[in-house]
Amino acid sequence: MNKKWAAVLIPVFMMTTLGTADVDASWWSKTMKKLDKWASQSSSSSSSSSSGGVVAEPTANDVKSNRWIEVQKNQYYTIYVDRKSFRAEGTAQDRRVTAYFKRVYTPIGSQVLGNNSNGRVKPDVITHSIAEGRYRVNSYDEAWGTPHYYDVHGNLIYEGRLQDYSGWAEYIPDSAEEQLKDTLFHMAGWDY
Repeated sequence: MNKKWAAVLIPVFMMTTLGTADVDASWWSKTMKKLDKWASQSSSSSSSSSSGGVVAEPTANDVKSNRWIEVQKNQYYTIYVDRKSFRAEGTAQDRRVTAYFKRVYTPIGSQVLGNNSNGRVKPDVITHSIAEGRYRVNSYDEAWGTPHYYDVHGNLIYEGRLQDYSGWAEYIPDSAEEQLKDTLFHMAGWDY
């Protein structure tokens, strides 16, 4: 009796399993199409500007796009500041802004970064980096936290300083660093 039931139940089980796989594949396909449609709509409706304070979507992988504010852009990367970690402290000549900064590299920037890394990373692999930085009235501690470099899938590729993070320095008048400091201080309400 058990062999007869097994002979009947196995084909029935196989048919229902195959039918379920088709349903699951169909459901998955529909879900992916909805996500693709949503992603294309949200990316086309987002704004991106090099002026400070404009909310932008730094990458397609960023779920919480309003967390990052674009603050500076050049041919190698776009810098975003993390709204949630942004802190302004101090008074007079001891004012400082501390936050996490994200750099999203252009294809040229990624290639230059890899070519100048002394073999630590390959060209065209790094898409973005995140590091903590502090900007003061007269100097900046860019990346006083260790920079983390990621690929397009969000995998950590390298941890440490590459050539695009310089460390502590004083501002050169009208330099990109001084302009970034001015933008950050403006965000803190420190216009002078």
